[in-house]
Amino acid sequence: MGAAHLIEVFADKKYHDVYLPKMFAGEWQGTMALTEPGAGSSLSDVVSTAEKQDDGTYKLVGQKIFISCGDSDVVDNVVHLMLARVKGAPAGTKGISMFIVPRERITEDGTLEHNDVTSIGVYHKMGYKGAPIAHLSFGENNDCQGWLVGEENKGLSYMFQMMNEARISVGLHATSISSAAYYASLKYANERLQGRNIAEKNPELPQTPIINHADVKRMLLFQKTFIDGALCLELQCSYFADMERVTEGDEKEKYNLMLELLTPVAKSYPAEMSNFSTSTAIQIFGGYGFTKDFIAEQYYRETRIHTIHEGTTAIHGLDLLGRKVMMKNGKAVMLLMQEVMQDIAKAKQHENTKAHATTLEKKLGQLQELSMHLMTVAQKEGVEVYLSDATLYLELFGTIVLGWLWLKMTNTCNENESIDKTFAESKFLCCNYFFEYELPKTEGLFTRLKSTNRVTVGIDSKLID
Repeated sequence: MGAAHLIEVFADKKYHDVYLPKMFAGEWQGTMALTEPGAGSSLSDVVSTAEKQDDGTYKLVGQKIFISCGDSDVVDNVVHLMLARVKGAPAGTKGISMFIVPRERITEDGTLEHNDVTSIGVYHKMGYKGAPIAHLSFGENNDCQGWLVGEENKGLSYMFQMMNEARISVGLHATSISSAAYYASLKYANERLQGRNIAEKNPELPQTPIINHADVKRMLLFQKTFIDGALCLELQCSYFADMERVTEGDEKEKYNLMLELLTPVAKSYPAEMSNFSTSTAIQIFGGYGFTKDFIAEQYYRETRIHTIHEGTTAIHGLDLLGRKVMMKNGKAVMLLMQEVMQDIAKAKQHENTKAHATTLEKKLGQLQELSMHLMTVAQKEGVEVYLSDATLYLELFGTIVLGWLWLKMTNTCNENESIDKTFAESKFLCCNYFFEYELPKTEGLFTRLKSTNRVTVGIDSKLID
């Protein structure tokens, strides 16, 4: 879908009829062909080449690795959106163009023929085995044709639309797998009899389902609170994306900026926390969870890729602290903070959320103070020091955002009497869990991010060997 939307927005309309009906119908699939063996995530080092031909097509030569669903027999054709450098283009990211490169190209009589795109390897993965990850070779026989998307040297800016859409999807996938793991562990916790109430020391009493043990309740609450909060985060970003499409002027800019700011959080927070959530599901199963007799171990393996897909967590930390918080002189952050403060004001009007609202307001103030402090660090000590703990800043920012979303959910429960009582009580319980168990973890992050001890900067790399 992301590849099709990109063609729809940026490619010449003459390509729409050729590709979009098949792609939107699922008969053909699309890929993002970015990563290369010698470049990895450093797209400025892309070396795949494109040479313009007399008929307006381009001849492509290069290799791409880790291409999700890069080849399969599930669909009739695979349409690669490939980044390459037109011969003579500037070095770095400014010289990258994007091309539509189908596995099979369409001939004049409407049939498909091989386009010199070859799978030369399939990676054997820890999980996600249903989606083949291919090592692709383009133009081995000097016969790979591609069609330019938009203008030359603007490929990376086009790709970011697709990547941002994919990043929100990655966060949603991680949340979905965590949800499946939660329901598996919840079912097991209700059925598995083990032990007795810790206050009752009579061994003749019948064993109790493990869901009655306080620590198992804690583990289930952790999973449920993370999943519901992360789902709210993905829906909030989807709402901003929809509003950006249907508004104009200042309103359009507002939703665009907030979406840009939250995208690294929407990708990385669920991806990172899903590792802990699915691990907790295994813990509830105990020894059985480590076996293939139960499905919990598969969810744990499946979700691990999400912190790597569409940019590692570190890359999103650099994106958030290095670019997004400074967009338009901090306007994106200011707009988001206004949204958060509106929900804090609402939550202060209700006794069951007033204390949490006050806590979150304090955290917001600390975050703003920290951000200003880090700007001073950048000016005095340089960009390397400023960004050295960007991943921790992302974790901190994400945790505070989730606190906002939990207040938002409980506000809805307080303001809407038609909401089912048990459902509302469950939301209040999870909100309470988040503010008592998860939000306090930010204190350690604040301490580290304000520290003047530059542990990882300027040290001899040999000391880590």
